[in-house]
Amino acid sequence: MHTMETQRSLRLRSRLPLLWLAAAGVAALLLPDRIWSTLLVGLGGMFAVAYVWARQLARGLHGQRRLRFGWVSVGDRLSEEFALSNNSVLPAFWVEVADESNVPDYRPGVVRSVGAAAEQRWRQEAVCRRRGQYRLGPWRLHSADPFGIFTVTIRYPQSDEIIIHPPIHSELPIPLPSGESSGRSRARRQSWQATINAASVRDYRPQDPYRWIHWPTSARQDSLFVRQFDLDAAGDVWLLLDLDAAVQLGEGLQGTEEHAVLLAASLLARALHENRAVGLAAYGQNPHVIPPGLGEGQAWRLLRALALVTADGDTTLTLALHDLKRVAQSGSAVIVITPSVDAVWLPTLLDLEQLGLEINVTLLDRPSFGGEGHSQRLCQTIQELGCNCHVVHQGQLQAAQMAQEQRGFWEFKTLATGKVVVVKEPQETKGAR
Repeated sequence: MHTMETQRSLRLRSRLPLLWLAAAGVAALLLPDRIWSTLLVGLGGMFAVAYVWARQLARGLHGQRRLRFGWVSVGDRLSEEFALSNNSVLPAFWVEVADESNVPDYRPGVVRSVGAAAEQRWRQEAVCRRRGQYRLGPWRLHSADPFGIFTVTIRYPQSDEIIIHPPIHSELPIPLPSGESSGRSRARRQSWQATINAASVRDYRPQDPYRWIHWPTSARQDSLFVRQFDLDAAGDVWLLLDLDAAVQLGEGLQGTEEHAVLLAASLLARALHENRAVGLAAYGQNPHVIPPGLGEGQAWRLLRALALVTADGDTTLTLALHDLKRVAQSGSAVIVITPSVDAVWLPTLLDLEQLGLEINVTLLDRPSFGGEGHSQRLCQTIQELGCNCHVVHQGQLQAAQMAQEQRGFWEFKTLATGKVVVVKEPQETKGAR
């Protein structure tokens, strides 16, 4: 909640009252008459009352705002609580809240009145329509004396960053690949993150979580030891988004860009729910390459990246696959999400498969998005090459979302704590700031 003000200003709204006062003073001196004396006293008294009133408001008005939920996704309600207090002995007949936030369709600016030694509280809400990084604030309060002679401005330069994440669908038209290690009870390599398989113990290090401590060994050795984990039975998952602007179709929620982001968000949530390490490769103008990782922290990193990606890149899918070939390890599963029907990148795809990676391609059907090409024919070609391939049509994800919202929300357990976390609930957000 913001309470600190950096500037309180009081200024004369117009010079006209001063001219009136000066004219009345000159008339009272040059034309000694009760009318001019009365007018001078009246104008002077009004001017003095206005100044004292405005000065009291400049000192006594205070504003506060608090973001109720700091983790929001598309479809959730952005909610802020505002408080306006007046600690002076004079009421504020009107106070304007002027806000400079840039969240789409969010307009928290209002006009309120608050009595002497009183407080007003209210809540401003808006449904999040577009993913991305936005700003709440800065903001300011405007008020004035009852005569409108002096204006009061209180500025709050603080601003909060808010990330609106893509929504997560629990039902998808495509399965999650298993990776090389599927079916094994234990992998050969050791993991730096907690998994279900504990291989051995080692000396405790300062950065190790306390929950990794193996107490029986620590008691026998009279020193702290922690469990050392093997990789999980299933391999890592890489999500590769084709953000080449030349192959995109449609705009907004009906475009291929948003469909790719929605698919990636739902797949990473499902993979993390199954204790799989997930990484992201998205090559727009601002590339996002995040190595595979586990846990709730990795989920927030991936969702933040997906909230910021835009399909404005000039990196072709062939170049993106070449780059991924340098970082992906053998045994990982690669999910390629693309609207491209150009078969020029298929040889690079086969190179990845020869390196021991399981390839899964999700094609966004170009005809259903209003484009030309034969996505289904390319899908058959990819399947004939020995890779998994699925075609997603425009509207399939929205249908899955509607079915999900009719049943309520979806939840999964985080790896680190085992706590159930609500990932998506219609019109409400459960992530506390």
